[in-house]
Amino acid sequence: MSTADGGGRPGTAKWLRILTVCLVVALLVTSLFMFAGRSGSVLGAIETALVYAVSMAAVVGSTLPRAVRRFRGLSAPVGWGLMVPVLLADGGAGTGLACGLLTLLGLHHGDSFRRCFVSDLGVNALVVVAVGFGMLLYESQRARLDAVTLELRGKEIEHARAQKMAIEARLASLESRLHPHFLFNTLNAILALIREDPDHAERTVERLATLLRFSLDATERGLVPLGQELKIAVDYLEIERTRLGERLSYALDIDPDVTACEVPPLVIQTLVENSIKHAIAPRPGGGHVRVEASARGDRMTLTVWDDGPGFTPAAVPPGHGLDNLRGRLAGRYGPAATLDITRRDGGTLVTVSLPRTPAARTAPA
Repeated sequence: MSTADGGGRPGTAKWLRILTVCLVVALLVTSLFMFAGRSGSVLGAIETALVYAVSMAAVVGSTLPRAVRRFRGLSAPVGWGLMVPVLLADGGAGTGLACGLLTLLGLHHGDSFRRCFVSDLGVNALVVVAVGFGMLLYESQRARLDAVTLELRGKEIEHARAQKMAIEARLASLESRLHPHFLFNTLNAILALIREDPDHAERTVERLATLLRFSLDATERGLVPLGQELKIAVDYLEIERTRLGERLSYALDIDPDVTACEVPPLVIQTLVENSIKHAIAPRPGGGHVRVEASARGDRMTLTVWDDGPGFTPAAVPPGHGLDNLRGRLAGRYGPAATLDITRRDGGTLVTVSLPRTPAARTAPA
């Protein structure tokens, strides 16, 4: 049995609802009595109705929340069944209180308290039971609505926070693409190639343009096919090879079945960039990067391995590329996606595990 009582005493809003309902019912009954010719003046009928309304509201408002708290946890049939005698008792108590007030105020036209109580008890008890059950149903649905609203509000806040984190992460990733150091080194490499290998210089310019365009578009994208993400990662690797030369080597091991699956944009590129920036470029001898992608069941695994000295997850500072990527994964997948850093084969392995999402079909333009 569930109501909006929440275990506390009825607040002002609930008292107002109880009083309003009692007034409406009392006035409705008064109108019926007037229509049936069972009452004298309109003013007298309204005075009597107000006395009954206030009396019933006071009794029901005081006892009903306590009964609800007492019966909470019982099954619905048992709880509702136990409410019947409570409401009948409320009807009797409210009738006694109203008749007492009417007798004291002289508004019952000479009728004794006993005659007033006997004549009005049946109608009042039925009205209280009907109205009481109606109010219980109303409060129960109101409690459900409040609970759902609170849950949705929490989810909206969580979703808004996740969106903010995703946008910040994408902007941070875009900023790394537009970082003057990266652009300066790339443009210097292109300038050196223009005379020696114009075709290579042209391809590098095209790759740089594609990478920047994809980074700009990534702020508006939710997911992209893995094949497209791999192409961007390869473009980035080739740009860095133009700068680092033979110091950088890489290999791809991609399961063909997962190239159509969707992933967050720049997820692999971020891992590759981390390897080159922290494991390959600082070493005079360079190093090797290996990118792998595979799937098993409804899970997909993306890994980037490098032969650098490695680092621990605790060494990743806030705002770092991997920290931003972890935030993006958490914002989109929650606990269903993970990012792990381990040592393997003398190098560092960063593994992203996430749900396998088939590519969405889009209508032709």
